[in-house]
Amino acid sequence: MAAGNLMHLNGLRVFTIAATHLNFVLAAKELNVSPSAVSHQIRTLEEYLGTKLFLREARQLALTQEGAHLYQRLSGPFRDIGSAIEQIRQQSNSRQVTLICRPFFSSFWLASRLQSFWAEHPRISLNLIHQNFLAPHDFDRAELAVVWGKTPLDSMSYVPLVVGGLSPIMHVSLAGRMGVPQTPEDLRNFTLLHEENRLGWTEWFEYAGVSKTEGMQSYLIDDTNVRYQSMISGQGIMLGAARLLRPQIESGELIQPFDIVLSDYRYWLVWPEGRALSTRCRQLIDWLQKEAAMTGVRGAP
Repeated sequence: MAAGNLMHLNGLRVFTIAATHLNFVLAAKELNVSPSAVSHQIRTLEEYLGTKLFLREARQLALTQEGAHLYQRLSGPFRDIGSAIEQIRQQSNSRQVTLICRPFFSSFWLASRLQSFWAEHPRISLNLIHQNFLAPHDFDRAELAVVWGKTPLDSMSYVPLVVGGLSPIMHVSLAGRMGVPQTPEDLRNFTLLHEENRLGWTEWFEYAGVSKTEGMQSYLIDDTNVRYQSMISGQGIMLGAARLLRPQIESGELIQPFDIVLSDYRYWLVWPEGRALSTRCRQLIDWLQKEAAMTGVRGAP
């Protein structure tokens, strides 16, 4: 829209409401102004357009041909604007918090704790979005996110949550077929399940003090849940977050052959730097930090 036309947006809105009612008094009531104010806005708009928009008959108004054309073009957009404003207003007044979360973290840590959150904050509606990777534009639809790594993303405010403790993890069925590796070098006899690259395993071998060991076979599986399913199917050994898998390890379903753990990997709670957080977001952050602090203290994973 040309800059000069922007001056007449209010007049166009008044015209649309008046054209809907075909009555200046009803339009004035909806706009909470006087009928004379409506009449003045319409007269100013007609002068700018150089044409009449209404036929002023004895007891009612009717649209001219030009008025009907203008109303047809404007009624939809103004209705959409009103709908968009109402949606934003309702969202700002809602108790919803949207959290982007890695599926593995949600499955093995968060899901079992949600009842506690709802009990403490029954008026907050938590909306979970599950995805493995985070992009800046994802915060257009979410206030907070849980990410994985050594450090959080740049330009993010953050709080640390759960230490992952990456270590080789295998299923008891694989151990029954091939035995349990006794040294890191023994891993060359097993299939190694990698993430989207081999950096994790390379780092673990270096930390274990051995030269890089290639497994009998290697598979790259970028989704942790899929990698985990491959591992419990006995297809190979994965680097897993031992802290999150503690119940399965203690039950004997999973085996952690070594106490060699990459402890600098963890889950982080992040949000855009400089973003003002609502009270409900702060309450979720406080709850997550409290639960994270209790992880491993009360026998929790």
